[in-house]
Amino acid sequence: MVAPEGTELAIQVEDGLSSETAKTGDRFTISLAEAVTLPDGTVLPAGLKGAGEVTHAKKKGMMGKPGELNIRLEYLRAGPAKIKLRGQKGAEGDARYGTTVTLTVLFGPLGLIKHGKDVEIKAGQRVSAYIDADASIQLPIAATPTT
Repeated sequence: MVAPEGTELAIQVEDGLSSETAKTGDRFTISLAEAVTLPDGTVLPAGLKGAGEVTHAKKKGMMGKPGELNIRLEYLRAGPAKIKLRGQKGAEGDARYGTTVTLTVLFGPLGLIKHGKDVEIKAGQRVSAYIDADASIQLPIAATPTT
């Protein structure tokens, strides 16, 4: 059975991530959030596990600079097969520049210690992804408990 390239999948991030603690290269667990029926009628069951990677992480900074966090969704496992994914998400925390300017005017250089916000991707958050290349999968499909 083949899972065709371009099939859209709802992916759930299993591990909470934050620009405050994440580092480029960190790995995290993902899962298939909803069952997907392929064109040939085969169903990819919800719960298939896989992995993603943090591609960029930057903590919030001084003078209101926001945190940054980018992730890439890499693959899901269906038995021994890896289904390569095409999907990424990037976010930037809230900037606090206006607050910083106000604090600097009111309190001088002490206003420059105002920080922006870190970015968080909470456990359970869903992200859309696509199958990156046709994947041959053996039937029956068994969910794998680890990545």
